[in-house]
Amino acid sequence: MNMGRRILQLRVNNGLSQESFAELLGVTRQSISKWELDLAVPDAEKIIKLSKLFGVTTDWLLLNKGSARTKLNAAKLRFSMYLIVKDFGKSVSFYQELFQKRASVLGSNRFAQFFIDGICFSIMNEGHLPGHDYTGCGDHKFALNLWTEDLNAEHKRLRLSGIGQTTDIILQNPNYLFFNVYDPDNNVVEITGNYIPNEKENLRMSKFLCESCGSHFPSEGFYGNNADGTTNEDYCKYCWVDGKFGKPNETLEEMVESCVPFMVKSDDNPDGYPDADAARQAMKGLLPNLKRWKNV
Repeated sequence: MNMGRRILQLRVNNGLSQESFAELLGVTRQSISKWELDLAVPDAEKIIKLSKLFGVTTDWLLLNKGSARTKLNAAKLRFSMYLIVKDFGKSVSFYQELFQKRASVLGSNRFAQFFIDGICFSIMNEGHLPGHDYTGCGDHKFALNLWTEDLNAEHKRLRLSGIGQTTDIILQNPNYLFFNVYDPDNNVVEITGNYIPNEKENLRMSKFLCESCGSHFPSEGFYGNNADGTTNEDYCKYCWVDGKFGKPNETLEEMVESCVPFMVKSDDNPDGYPDADAARQAMKGLLPNLKRWKNV
């Protein structure tokens, strides 16, 4: 396990978003993403801070030596709630007055978190959720959120139980996977957690998406090929052909538009976005963070 994967394990095992993790460490979300993808490493000060916050040794973080207590709470399911709001500023003020405390975490103008008796209540700014129906699973305003140590096992358990409508596991971004379960009144329960690929899937945490178009990799046969015939696991076979981009002069804006038709909900893509506008907004949020477009 490399250092990026160990940092990812710390974050996911504690049910933290990249934004929340960044707030704890006093860095940007982009820094967290780069650490987890092994594109950069934390400085010595941040290594020490990670060690103190999560009770792990610096040897484990740097060299993977020794065992690590990577969870602050060993409970199987960790409970939180979030509310999607239109007027973020007024909503933060309202809940600070209601709870008689300031937000524990305030992520710029994107989200706020209150920790009350061990429960996390989050306010999400609707303006930062493309199309609002950002999951393709329902235009909900309020959600119960649960974190589990093994997302695969929990998904299988609930599917087999027949508890209610259960979606497939959805990749919202390379570091956040979840599925929804609906109660008898069609209220949504969002379940996220540590995703452990099984042997059949043969996937790796950092290799879910093409780093050019954002397409999922359903199998190894979807990977692009290098000039020497070897597999390129960063790009799909449509974007990377014989060691180069299939459309080398394509702009980010053109890529967004070419992706939109494939991202809209259809019989072949039941988990897609409800319309072209929602898909377009989602692609505008995702693609600039991918390898091909980061420095464009």
